[in-house]
Amino acid sequence: MLQIPSAKPLAEFKMPRSTAMSLGDLIASFVSLARRRLGILILIFCVSLLCGVVYLYVAPPGFMAKAELLIDTKKAQPFPQQQSSATDLAMDSAAVDSQIQVLKSENVASAVIKELNLTNDPEFIGSRPGVLGTILGYLTTSGGPPSEFEVQQRAHKAFERGLIARRIGTTYVIEVGFLSLNPERAAQIANATAEAYIVDQLEAKYEATRRASSWLQDRIHELRQQASIAENAVLDFKKANNIVDAGGRLIGEQQLAELNSQLVTARANTAEARARLNRITEITKRDVSDIDNILKAPDPAVADALHNDVINKLRSEFLDLANREQVYSARLGHNHLFVVNLRNQMFEIRRSIMDELKRIAETFKSDYEIAIAREQSVEKSLAETVSQSQATNQAQIKLKDLDSNAQTYRALHDTFVQRYMESLQQQSFPFTDARVITHAVRPLTKSQPNSMLVMASAGAGGLLLAFGVAILIDISERGFRTSEQVEQELNASCLAVVPTVGAEPETPLPAYSAKRDDGRFGRTKQAGILCGVIANPFSRFAEAFRSIKVG
Repeated sequence: MLQIPSAKPLAEFKMPRSTAMSLGDLIASFVSLARRRLGILILIFCVSLLCGVVYLYVAPPGFMAKAELLIDTKKAQPFPQQQSSATDLAMDSAAVDSQIQVLKSENVASAVIKELNLTNDPEFIGSRPGVLGTILGYLTTSGGPPSEFEVQQRAHKAFERGLIARRIGTTYVIEVGFLSLNPERAAQIANATAEAYIVDQLEAKYEATRRASSWLQDRIHELRQQASIAENAVLDFKKANNIVDAGGRLIGEQQLAELNSQLVTARANTAEARARLNRITEITKRDVSDIDNILKAPDPAVADALHNDVINKLRSEFLDLANREQVYSARLGHNHLFVVNLRNQMFEIRRSIMDELKRIAETFKSDYEIAIAREQSVEKSLAETVSQSQATNQAQIKLKDLDSNAQTYRALHDTFVQRYMESLQQQSFPFTDARVITHAVRPLTKSQPNSMLVMASAGAGGLLLAFGVAILIDISERGFRTSEQVEQELNASCLAVVPTVGAEPETPLPAYSAKRDDGRFGRTKQAGILCGVIANPFSRFAEAFRSIKVG
């Protein structure tokens, strides 16, 4: 007979509760979960794949056409400018991103919608494509005919949904794409968007240049008035201070220079007149009364005497008499009456020459006095001019300030006029920083939906959903499925796992059978389980009890 030992405290079988789970345990747990819930997993996975197939069947195909724009920072212009504008500088990433936002702007969208008349295209003003889009469109519409504003807004929203603009790498190339149900329409809209962007850039530059030209024109008018006022102030100041200029120099300065030159000339003339007067005075003071020194005295000569006809004639007569006197003195003797008469004639002629020289001396004296008066007059005029020049120099400081102000306004006016002409040239020859390098063509294959991606997403989503549902079912069920769960919950070791054994229905025994403890007749439930063990000694139930070691 088996003997059941005395019960031991439960604490002897306690085990430490494990808190960490290894990767192998986690995989084993998922495998066990998959085995237990295989039917649910397969069902949900198949339903998810079926949903993907249905979506591919009902979803409208979309075609993507792409064009490429180059933001050209070094464009060639027929009229190169001396100064580089802000757009000629190297563009950074932020600038390119800004151009992408310009591509997506409402101005470009409105231009494309107007050019291609997209407000009459059902794809743009109708509901979204597909069954879901039809349902949503039916729920959101008011039922009445849409207004023009609503049509425009629908077209804009549809255009924004289909437009794609992105930068290719780190280059200055922008890819412009459009997704449409019609491949030809997709190519048309992509090309029209690129062209609308270029036109928008042209219009923006033209508008900026026009505004700059208008501002320059107003500033030119103001500067012209300011320059005129400044120049009039210069003229009024010159008039008030008697300042006159000619040839870029003030009249006072020119007069001062001329008077200096005249003073030098006057002083030179005075010195010359004084020298001539002194010379002729010295000649006229000679003693001509001694008849014996007539032949010995030199013949006086000055510059004016050489050009005097009277003196020249008297000199000629004097020389003739002198020759005759020498001849007759040798023949008749020095004291002969004829010779003495000749010498007397020579004396008279010499006296006449001296009288003529005295008359010339008076002329020289008059010239000398005139030269002195001229010199004094020039000196006086020079002194007056110097005095006036000093006053003019004081006023010229203010004059230079006024003149500088007038020149500044005039220079600004000329500069603004030049800029205004350049802006007019830029209006006539507009250039943009962007150009189309690749035009969009009709796509041959659809871009969406991507069958492989949709089915892969449906499969992955189905697996995740299936495992999630299986985990929720396990969590919602009460009970234990593994011995480890029992050990963790009770903090005690598991001796054996006993499967559930169904009990046989109670059958009544004969009357002569032994009576049960409860006062009833027949086999009990425990008797049925024991009979099952006896009938199947090698069953899992029997092996579980057999594995228990009884001390």
